[in-house]
Amino acid sequence: MKNSKTAPKWVQKANSTIETLKAKRDKSSYDFVRLVNAQSKIEDKSLSKVFKRVNQLSEKAKKGILGNSKFPVFKDFKELAPEKEYFSLYDGLMILRKFNKSEIRQNRAKRQTQIQLKKVA
Repeated sequence: MKNSKTAPKWVQKANSTIETLKAKRDKSSYDFVRLVNAQSKIEDKSLSKVFKRVNQLSEKAKKGILGNSKFPVFKDFKELAPEKEYFSLYDGLMILRKFNKSEIRQNRAKRQTQIQLKKVA
């Protein structure tokens, strides 16, 4: 159990379940289901798993998020990711959104226009 004191409560509970079930000698099929589920809860929050899930989105959804920009490779995706241990699908989508160059340019132009209007007024 890494960093159990600073880990979120759901991670602590999942790790506790994993340890308890691994220590059991005779496991039922239900115990195996619980063990696999607890392990997947933690594994599915890694950046690489989130990237895979984001990559599996429909082309329409990708185009809606990325605009005309190309889908990034994992290396670029990782560079824009915040420094944290666990990621959700929402986090992955927000990272993907940072690759939409046209939206970034439009927002920047909008901000600059608003600043200029304040200076003139």
